[in-house]
Amino acid sequence: MKKRPPGAGGLLSEGVWKLRGVTIRGREESLPSEARAWIALYDGGTAAGDYGCRPFRKKAVVTAARLRLGEELDPLPSPSASPAAPVEGPGPCQPDSADGRKELTDFEVKVAKVLKGELSLSRERRYGETLLQLRNQAGDGLSFVQVRGDEFFKRRWSLRAVTVYDGVGPDFAAGDQLYFDFHENGEVTGNLGCNDFTANVTFSGLHLFFHDPVLTTDRRCDRQVMSEEANVLKTLEKSLNYAYGEPGSKSMTLTDDLGFPGVETGLMFSAIPRR
Repeated sequence: MKKRPPGAGGLLSEGVWKLRGVTIRGREESLPSEARAWIALYDGGTAAGDYGCRPFRKKAVVTAARLRLGEELDPLPSPSASPAAPVEGPGPCQPDSADGRKELTDFEVKVAKVLKGELSLSRERRYGETLLQLRNQAGDGLSFVQVRGDEFFKRRWSLRAVTVYDGVGPDFAAGDQLYFDFHENGEVTGNLGCNDFTANVTFSGLHLFFHDPVLTTDRRCDRQVMSEEANVLKTLEKSLNYAYGEPGSKSMTLTDDLGFPGVETGLMFSAIPRR
């Protein structure tokens, strides 16, 4: 088992953290809707993420109550596989898409100004969530919420329903037979209600996307189950922004990350024991 970093009680271990709030000179800043800011720590003493759209990577040293960010390094390379283009509008912003958008570029400057040097590191509970707080010596701070923890790959994710914006569809007819097992090597295995399947998954910051999903069995089942299976298989061809419930809540949603959130659809999961 990998050694957990000491920061904030081990919360930073194997985690991806999404920016939830920015405080500059005691004032809470608004987060542009396009921004996708995040941070993660990696083996070898580095931290990587996005200021909003622009990526960064730095040397990092973490202790129980401090995070020190140092020398700038080349950003991590983009995934070799690419997600399918969204069909309903623009997807998450990219570094070149921030150019000329003053609100977004000003926001990135503020985040980058805080996210350097010696930072205090703490955790707090707010609105039912565990937040990671980073604060510089001037008192400016960033709040992050975890979107993936080190328990993610140890769970079986049972697909419960389809989400449409802020609504939830009926439960799947297959019940617990429809599940995903994510593996650290990037493989996903499981069952789509009737047939077993496999796929590859690429994690990229706050996003994951599936590629090469295929059924590995050829069973025939109830007509409704087969129809649901075909629809889920089609969904796996999209790029999905992953959004998890608080670690420990054993829930997860995968939702389209589109420029028009009113048409976003996704998948809702709950964790069950792996057999």
